[in-house]
Amino acid sequence: MSLPNNGKIFPDYFSRFELPQGAREELIQVYRACKSGKCDRESFLPSFEEKRCNENLIRDPTDPSEYSLSTYEKPKDIKRFAFLNSDMQVPYQIAIGNTNPEYGLVQRTKERNPKHKSSHVDWWLYKDVTPYKNFNIIDNFDEYFKNYKKEKDKNK
Repeated sequence: MSLPNNGKIFPDYFSRFELPQGAREELIQVYRACKSGKCDRESFLPSFEEKRCNENLIRDPTDPSEYSLSTYEKPKDIKRFAFLNSDMQVPYQIAIGNTNPEYGLVQRTKERNPKHKSSHVDWWLYKDVTPYKNFNIIDNFDEYFKNYKKEKDKNK
């Protein structure tokens, strides 16, 4: 599937679903849990590719979030995700970076599902992009998180 005017191409499996209205190229600072412990291709696979492109392993083949790279705007939400995800190793390796518009389209999940409470951001990646190159592992996420909360409390 090609996008008009910019020549960027999505992977072939994008023909299985419709991108939601409101998906757009946008720069958002986000966090990503890195299963490999590094900022590499393995840690930045969209959900469908993590499941080896096996449609039997996804809940709803028409749900666009099944094909996105999951990221979060708030560190508390990525911390919760990493804690609940059985694939994540302790200590969790969390990376911070931006949803570079050169790499794909994004949408905050709560924009299409107002009942959604977390800061989850779906990121539909173009074919053959390297989003991990714009991310950095946070050396000590627990310390980072404590400082983030202190700063947030100070600004209230």
